[in-house]
Amino acid sequence: MSMKALYVEEFGDSSKLKYGEVPKPEPAEEEVLVKNEICGLNYLEVMMRDGYIPLEALGSGFPLTMGVEAAGTVEKIGANVIGVTKGERVAYAVVGSGAHAEYAKVSASRLVKVPDEISFEQAATSMIQGLTAHYLVHTTGRVKPGDKVLIHAISGGTGSLVCQVAKNRGAFVIGTTSTEAKAAKAREAGADEVILYSQKDFAEEVNRITDGKGVNVIYDGIGKKTFEKDFECLAIQGIVVSFGLVSGPPPPIDVEKLAKGSFSICRPMLFHYIANEEDLKKRSSEVFAWIKKGEVKFGDFTVLPLSEGKKAYDLLGSGKSTGKILMKP
Repeated sequence: MSMKALYVEEFGDSSKLKYGEVPKPEPAEEEVLVKNEICGLNYLEVMMRDGYIPLEALGSGFPLTMGVEAAGTVEKIGANVIGVTKGERVAYAVVGSGAHAEYAKVSASRLVKVPDEISFEQAATSMIQGLTAHYLVHTTGRVKPGDKVLIHAISGGTGSLVCQVAKNRGAFVIGTTSTEAKAAKAREAGADEVILYSQKDFAEEVNRITDGKGVNVIYDGIGKKTFEKDFECLAIQGIVVSFGLVSGPPPPIDVEKLAKGSFSICRPMLFHYIANEEDLKKRSSEVFAWIKKGEVKFGDFTVLPLSEGKKAYDLLGSGKSTGKILMKP
């Protein structure tokens, strides 16, 4: 049997993406077949498409079905699966799962159950962006009341969530973005100050806002264009959390430069923070609880048909989108 999917036969730009028939997966032992209702799109998938992640790490050769994140219902259960029933609402984020398709097989231990109050759109968004915001603020940055935080690309899907979670922890949040329209969205998410990096030097503005003391944590999902300047507005014992590479990998840094303020750098990866089932379940349940209580709100969803996958990838790469880009099989 076959299914519709978004796939590539070689690495490259969005012109390499194809939409068509691929074999429908069959769940093996301890695996579950999920009928995807909505698929999430992230820069992680762009990195996959571009070849930044080697094929062997994706557990597949070409043709490679794209996608990491989706939400849907359990369609079929493999042998020795306990605690999962057919028809249950579930979500997942698994590298190599081929989530940009009508169906995907996933290890039962990597599924999270989705409460009825949570929509599939919210569930899919939670698996990468929601969990990322959770670990970045609570674990990597260890944000506490009174901390000053700088978030680059604050109007994006992840940036907006990091802002909200940091505000809920009692932080003073400064964000950078490119336009007044995006700045307005950042303020809606709770940002105390927003810097238009297209008009002003963000390091100078941060130092002005903080009276030269700098910020305690910088969340940098941009990479090459912002990384070096981050250290010009970092407080003593501050940390730069480099979690994304939208503009390319950051340049090498002389570790002696860190001695200027006993600075730290962290290059975290989500999957190290949800590596075991207990951590995955704990973090996801807390994110779902935030949504149900209204403590975290997602921005606008842009939902495109999976058949328009190239358009979705191009929109993400343009930097003109806000909120989360989703695709419906």
